[in-house]
Parts: sequence; C-alpha cells; structure tokens
Amino acid sequence: SPVQHAANESSEVRRVRVLVQNLQKIPALATELMEEYKPDVMLAQEINFHSETNLGGFSVINISSMGYGTAIISNEQITDVKKIFAPHPDFFFVKKTIIARTKNIQFVSFHGYNGQPFKNVDKLVDHVQAVLSVLCPGPTVFAGDFNTWSQGHLDAVKGVMEENGFRHAYTWPYPGRDSPLDHAFLRGVTLENSTHYENASDHFGAILDLSYD
Repeated sequence: SPVQHAANESSEVRRVRVLVQNLQKIPALATELMEEYKPDVMLAQEINFHSETNLGGFSVINISSMGYGTAIISNEQITDVKKIFAPHPDFFFVKKTIIARTKNIQFVSFHGYNGQPFKNVDKLVDHVQAVLSVLCPGPTVFAGDFNTWSQGHLDAVKGVMEENGFRHAYTWPYPGRDSPLDHAFLRGVTLENSTHYENASDHFGAILDLSYD
C-alpha cells in the first residue's frame, strides 16, 4: 500500500535570531553587540555607521551624511532594499527607515517620528503608514524605536499595524520611563523566545528568537 506522509512533512521550520537596538550614535556599538550576542540579523537605529569598521556579513543603511540612521545587518545576502523618510521632519532632521529582505523574511528597522516637544500622535502614525505602504506581502519583522511616548501613541500605532496583519509581539522597557518606546511587530513569523539586555546605549536592546515555515 502507498506510504502516507504528513501534510507538513516536507516543510522545514526555519529559525532566526534577531537583535533590535537603538545605538544612541555610540561609536562601534553595533559591532560590539554583534560579536557578543551573535544574532543572524540586527535591526539598528541611530547607528554611527562610519565608526562600524568590522561588522562583517552584509549590511544596508539609510543614514545622513554624518553616518547616523538605520541599518539592517545580516549573516546572509540582503535584497529588495527600500529607504523611507518620515513624512514630517523633527525640526531639521528627518527620521530614516530601512527595509530589506534576508533569510526569506522582510525586515524593517524603524526609528519613529519623535515630534518633541509636542509628540504629535498623528504624525507618528503617518510615518508608520508611509512604511506600511511600500511593504510586500508575506513574513515580516517590523521593529525598532517607535517613540511611543504615551499609551495613546502605542494604541494608535497598534491599530494601524493590526489593520495590516501585524501583531504586537514584544515590547521592552526604556530605563526610567513607564511607557516603552521600543517594539517588535510580526507578521507570518512566530516568536519563540524574547529577552532584553542592558548596554552602553540609553535604550535596552532586544533579542527575538523567531521561527517560520
């Protein structure tokens, strides 16, 4: 008689470790954290890219002329790179987002509209929507420093993310604040484990262990 196979027998579960960190422009901190935690992918905000001389692997960036901005670093090839700029400036600066594909997942390293001193919720949502508008379907990790200064900021961001199929998978504290600023939203991937750690930056970093088919 014919051999019966389980429906999912041929589909291999893949795993990836992702590190998410606002680096506070500290020189060479991305290299230090990559060497310490050895993630497969790093989503960096406020990277001081010109100081990172030994990252290894592959990296894509959206940075200013001074070398500050966002980056995606991977131990595998990176493709489908997109650079998005916040639709509203923070004084003379415009927050930068980098999007790319590696390990068959679309990654977004996001540094959200800040809006000091007024911290306008609608302008942050506009920034999130600008990024969502260029994403491709499929498995996606959308993470970073969202500058969610209040529960109202977070609720507004969660609402628009959930409308686009994302779930709020993990948030981690910012020292001295009740409202966290840093978050990870996932679509089409499973969070197996998560933790956060202290480092030289004013932001804690996060490690996400993910699985996907």
